[in-house]
Amino acid sequence: MLRRLFFSISCGCLVACFVAAQHAPTPHEKELLRNHYDSARKFEQAADWSAAEREWRGVLRVTPDDARAWTNLGTALSQQKKTAEASEAWSRAIELNPNLPGPHFNIGLALVRMESYREAISPLRRSLRLQPDNDAAQRALAVALIGTERFPEATREIAQLLARSPRDAGLLEMAAQSFQRQRRFSEALTVLRRRLGLPQPTSQLWAQFGDALDANGRTTEAVEAYGKALELEPDSTLIRYGLGFLYWKLVRYDEAERELVEVLRRDADYARASFLVGDLYLTKGNAERALPFLRKAAAAYPRDFDTRFALGRALVITGDHSGGIEELRAAVALDQSIADGHFQLGRALTRAGFAAEGKQELDKARQLNEARRASEEQRLKRRLPE
Repeated sequence: MLRRLFFSISCGCLVACFVAAQHAPTPHEKELLRNHYDSARKFEQAADWSAAEREWRGVLRVTPDDARAWTNLGTALSQQKKTAEASEAWSRAIELNPNLPGPHFNIGLALVRMESYREAISPLRRSLRLQPDNDAAQRALAVALIGTERFPEATREIAQLLARSPRDAGLLEMAAQSFQRQRRFSEALTVLRRRLGLPQPTSQLWAQFGDALDANGRTTEAVEAYGKALELEPDSTLIRYGLGFLYWKLVRYDEAERELVEVLRRDADYARASFLVGDLYLTKGNAERALPFLRKAAAAYPRDFDTRFALGRALVITGDHSGGIEELRAAVALDQSIADGHFQLGRALTRAGFAAEGKQELDKARQLNEARRASEEQRLKRRLPE
């Protein structure tokens, strides 16, 4: 996702500076420099970066302390994927003139391209201090901040960019990602709605919109968003699974089964889909049919409470008490705080003849339920006016 967002920063953003040399050249040197600069411009325009490199090296033979020429040389090297040499050229430019924003920006941009996000932040901030109106540097900084999960800082940078370019699709997508990672789902909805109103909304954007709707408690609307995503990308098992999950969450089991079974037809090893299908059949009272799906899910996710708990229940219902107790024990060991885990384990132990141990688990279930009710009562009292 970050890679896609980053490349909305134009590859032409590397700063190249064409100025005269900094010392007083002789007439012959003036003519030589003019020829190098003119040739460099032509080669840059033709994207002949090897030839441009040759010309900039010619400039530096005449004026070796020209920081701007070092900056331009770095650009030509970078375009040829000579990243280390480019970085050395830009570093040399900074040594000669630390107040030149271009080389700071170019180093930061190159680091973002290499996904070295943490290292990119400092040179990009220096570049922006020297040139505050550099939108490309600010966009690259936002990408670096997202890459290092500094989402509030990224959001501030993106907000400033959007104030200047409110219909920039890439910025809106970056903003949505940042808001969702901060669990600011209402704000994510706002920017996603704006992005979906622009040309060429993708299936991923509709799915992201659906996730934000669901997180805001608008699951029925989320189904519609995922439906649009699936229309755009009908072969995506991930999107189809998301739609099936939302149907399952809404207890629309027939529609959930249709989508999830289709996911498994396309990818039999999709363990999360296997779990939902198994849980669906278990809820509908068909534990025998649920078993193979739940076994596959538990094998894929042995450290997940839900998979082990559902498999344990299905095994007990189908008469395999020892196997069911083993799975329920595993589930409770994974999460001691879920009352229903202790309750189902207690019932299974009691039915299998382990009355004392079963009572202990049932007592734990009761205690957890009582603690939950007491906590809810306290929250309710705090909300009510005196």
